Amino acid sequence: MVTLPFTPAPRMLAIVGAAAVAVAGLVTVAGWQRPSPSMFGFTRPGAVAEAALERRFLSLQDTARIGEEHAVLSSEPHLAGSRRDYELTLRTRDRFLASGLEQVEITTHDVLLPWPQEVLVEMTRPVAWRATMHDKPRADDPSTSIAPAEAGIPYHAYSASGEVTAPLVDAGDGAPADYDDLRRRGLEVRGRIVLVRNSGPYSYRGSKVFTAEQRGASAILIDSGAPADDPTGPSADRDTAEWLRARIERGGVSYDFMVPGDPLTPGWASVPGARRLDPADAASLPKIISVPLSHEDAAVIRGTSAPIVHVRVRIDRQIRPVWTVTGMIHGTDRPDELVIVGNHRDAWVYGGVDPSSGTAALLELARTLGALTRAGWRPRRSILLASWDAEEFAITSSTEWGEQHADTLSQSAVAYVNVDSAASGARFTATAVPSLNRVIAEAAQAVQDPSSRTSVAAAARDRRARDAGVLATGTARDLVDNRVGSGSDYTVFLNHVGIPIADLSFTGPYGVYHSLYDTHAWVARVADPGFRYHAALVQLWGVLTLRLADSDALPLDYEEYADSIAVFINEVQQQPVSRASTAAFEEMSRACQRMRRAAVEFGRTRDQALARNDRAALGTLDRKVLRVERALIDPDGIPGRPWYRHVVYAPAFTYAPEVLPAVSEAIAAHDPARLGRQAHRLVEAMDRATRELQ
Repeated sequence: MVTLPFTPAPRMLAIVGAAAVAVAGLVTVAGWQRPSPSMFGFTRPGAVAEAALERRFLSLQDTARIGEEHAVLSSEPHLAGSRRDYELTLRTRDRFLASGLEQVEITTHDVLLPWPQEVLVEMTRPVAWRATMHDKPRADDPSTSIAPAEAGIPYHAYSASGEVTAPLVDAGDGAPADYDDLRRRGLEVRGRIVLVRNSGPYSYRGSKVFTAEQRGASAILIDSGAPADDPTGPSADRDTAEWLRARIERGGVSYDFMVPGDPLTPGWASVPGARRLDPADAASLPKIISVPLSHEDAAVIRGTSAPIVHVRVRIDRQIRPVWTVTGMIHGTDRPDELVIVGNHRDAWVYGGVDPSSGTAALLELARTLGALTRAGWRPRRSILLASWDAEEFAITSSTEWGEQHADTLSQSAVAYVNVDSAASGARFTATAVPSLNRVIAEAAQAVQDPSSRTSVAAAARDRRARDAGVLATGTARDLVDNRVGSGSDYTVFLNHVGIPIADLSFTGPYGVYHSLYDTHAWVARVADPGFRYHAALVQLWGVLTLRLADSDALPLDYEEYADSIAVFINEVQQQPVSRASTAAFEEMSRACQRMRRAAVEFGRTRDQALARNDRAALGTLDRKVLRVERALIDPDGIPGRPWYRHVVYAPAFTYAPEVLPAVSEAIAAHDPARLGRQAHRLVEAMDRATRELQ
């Protein structure tokens, strides 16, 4: 078994200091009235003490400090593996140490990390023209005026290298339906260069490249899109409309929906001496050239009749180091149980929102949790804080670290809570497995929304209700999206190991995504003036972490999970299937009902143990519920992409969530026999989960 990079502290009594005093009625936080303590997973005395601790924690966040930290983090480009990335690695380590975290370590993985040497796009006929291939500077943001060499060549990581001259075909959004339409119109794409918009259901650029490759295109150009194309909308930043036409959206195009992480070590960690595939054999590496274009340049090509385009791309395929920084707060009576929180550090350029807003939040979380430990508090369970690297390159350092420690994580990890980007606006967004719905909703109820002066939960529900034109119901499902896809560092924890995950953010219009314009100035001026939502995110992240780490019983709700699976089964059943599949769906539904009955009884038993503060019984129940998510892992994985092993969740090829993936893909393949086999495997997994709950 691989051991985690920490040694649990000796058993000791948890101390909450002077803040752990009984509170009755309402607790005041910055002029806002928090509800009296009643917390999922806590005894009544435990909830009272936890509320007092959280009141203290919620007083510690400093918006000025967060803004200053953010300014440093986003002051220079810091591509994964670069000099500045390593400097920020050391800075993060030092911040963790200064915060009082224990066993702070840097873990290095040597991975395939391709950098560009040349990217050229030009028309040769009917006119000679060359694409700009750099973002135009903005006069009111000096950081956008750096030399193109400092900003780096805009490119697609993991694109093939090569040179092609061919007719260009406009393939719309680059979805399979667009290629089908071209074929019906007699337009050939095989051997051609295709131009696609960065929009539509196949929004992940890697899925666009994959589809183009499958259809025989020799190269693909991706239009970064005008502000109006941005799915979050341009309205919050109208003055950027003109210069955003010049933005170039960088990004990875690996097929990490097949397998994430280092493409040369799929399913095993890139540690010294590890076996590496030949790049030609790597399932996640594209075989065709891919280039991002600004909307201005794409419009020139699109506005030219019958263009012949020349594309040349040279990208090295170097093995480079990436660095994961971890730090611990050791638990007391359950130190082997581990709550993990993390954010990635690498950026395409400055990364103002993605990821520096999240990194600033992570460092503030470390500082404020450290302040509690200095005052004498210790969590019941251990907390591990992680700063990941190369997330923009196929979610790499978290995947390698997770693969390296998979055995121990499977035994010890309670949950992983991810923050990729802390704040691009004021709309609270939470994606999580259903077992975390209730604890997230209660944590959001405990934190004040900076604008509405109500709770984050109330503000989020009100926004969603207004958007839908309905009344808010106040349920956890109103607040948490239980359709989990991929695209960030939670992937290895959920899809490969079987650990409950959540992904938190405050979101808003974000037209500067992955471009030179995602700067500190843009965040401070547009995304979050005053860094108030950064602070609110730290508060919410911290309260959720504290409750997962301090609860008397693990606050995981599998009754809610079974209900969600029932919804997914019904949803998948609506897809066109043969009548022979009826028995398969009946079998799945019965298994889901068995799981729900076991979850209801488990919850009743846990509530009784909490009421009588039965520590022995609570310990036994925690050990059982810790294994339920693991039970939903199928060791054989999804057919065709076995790295993804969770039977309820996987990303579709678009990064979007695909529920009951093996069953859904069997239906899509119109294969009733395969559907029967995959339904049986899903039933077996649900029955494993049921047995863990009994």
